[in-house]
Amino acid sequence: MFSESTIETKVRIALAALLIFSLSTLALAHPGGGMVALDANTVVFADPLNNIVWRIEKGTQPFPIASGIHAHWVTRGLDGRLYAESLQEMDGALFRIDSDSKDKVLVAKGTEINAHVFAVGKDGEIIFQKEGLLVERKPDGLIKPYRGSGSSARGERSLTSILAYTWGSDGSLWLSDGNRLGRAVRSGEIGFAPAIEGTLIEPQVWNSTGKPRIWSIARDSKKRIYLALPDLGQVIRIDEYGKQSVIDRSVGGWRVTAVATFDDSIFMLENSDRTNDGPRVRVIRPSGKVEILGEVMATK
Repeated sequence: MFSESTIETKVRIALAALLIFSLSTLALAHPGGGMVALDANTVVFADPLNNIVWRIEKGTQPFPIASGIHAHWVTRGLDGRLYAESLQEMDGALFRIDSDSKDKVLVAKGTEINAHVFAVGKDGEIIFQKEGLLVERKPDGLIKPYRGSGSSARGERSLTSILAYTWGSDGSLWLSDGNRLGRAVRSGEIGFAPAIEGTLIEPQVWNSTGKPRIWSIARDSKKRIYLALPDLGQVIRIDEYGKQSVIDRSVGGWRVTAVATFDDSIFMLENSDRTNDGPRVRVIRPSGKVEILGEVMATK
């Protein structure tokens, strides 16, 4: 038989272990990398920690436009509609959502879209990675190689793990494959810029692969590209000539996991790698002024 003091000691050890596990689970939890800027003061983003897709408008409380959906990715298609997913869940799916209501419409089941992120074309076609190719699913359900190709350009390695997409003004599709920034041109062939390297900051969290990952991509009217690299704790801007600049760095455990632009304002979705503080959105205005657009209250 155990003495009362022995039982008390075991209970304390178990509670301490549970606390450590909870904190480590929090650090390993994978926040969202999808965000869309609707106008100069409003964004929509995925929050898988709370199973909500939020709309944040400056000066107002966050509004849940889709609840009970474990979404990591939200995007706007060339058809002008918003889309989100629960594809990392069992029986997950892809949905069309509305920024002004809580309605969501099933577009495709996860068994049809075996991917975590996607883009949507002007006719509602869903573009995603299938094995080493980029493919598109037509509204009638037919799946075929993207624009007849969907393969990496000659000399480039095949696709491994696409993490983000954004459309270019010329109809080309930008994507990230790990630490590589790629562009699928009108023929469907994908070319890549040199891989982005760097020293990962500690702690290495959110399913770290030991290498930088481009979680999110955005473009502005000046053809500049913005990349969210939370493993490095950086947001990188690339101008039309290929010059790279770090425009934001992680401070106090906050890391940018998604970027979006509107009229050259740069929106940055931040998540904490240390606490259960809710996600927040900062914005860099064209003047250089930095503002907090809004934040979700911490999870209790």
